[in-house]
Amino acid sequence: MGKLLLAVLIGLVGAAVIHIAIVFAIPGQAENDAWSRLSRLGPIFSVVRIEGDPIGAAAAPEPRPADFVFVDPAFIAAACRFTTEAGPVRLYAEAETSFWTASIYGANGDNLYSISERVALDGRLDLLVGTREQLDLARVEGSAADPQSIPVELPVSEGYLTVRALVGAQSERPFVDRFARSLQCRPATSDESGQPAN
Repeated sequence: MGKLLLAVLIGLVGAAVIHIAIVFAIPGQAENDAWSRLSRLGPIFSVVRIEGDPIGAAAAPEPRPADFVFVDPAFIAAACRFTTEAGPVRLYAEAETSFWTASIYGANGDNLYSISERVALDGRLDLLVGTREQLDLARVEGSAADPQSIPVELPVSEGYLTVRALVGAQSERPFVDRFARSLQCRPATSDESGQPAN
């Protein structure tokens, strides 16, 4: 009976130690989420490349704080952070490529919307992102919005877009790179949003 009580006591003490360690580790992990890493790569509305850990980075004395792991080398990936507090946001690419996927996440990492070139109009990446009220105003009052822009209603005011474009062969890399470099992430103009200019 004494051995059983000792085993239970050791188990409870071990569980308490692990629980306390996890609680103390949470703040450090919260500062290393995708939103935080992207904020270290560039300001809001800037399009940044998502690069994986460079070869040998694990052996480096100090890893770079914005490195992303699990980036497939067959894709070129880019992202931008945005806010819809002042109005809707246009997320689009001026160039085209054969295969791309895009996802919009909330600042907390929740996946809110996904699309690929197969379901986009004419295979173009062109999104108008905002709240229901902002999108309704843009639909009714906006005069210069591209009719091919896909309206995306979000329940949050801050988020980030990630775009991945497939490099099917090395000869295609310059064209896929041109698509990635053509990505735009900006507040909608007054004509696009139907809001008066500031």
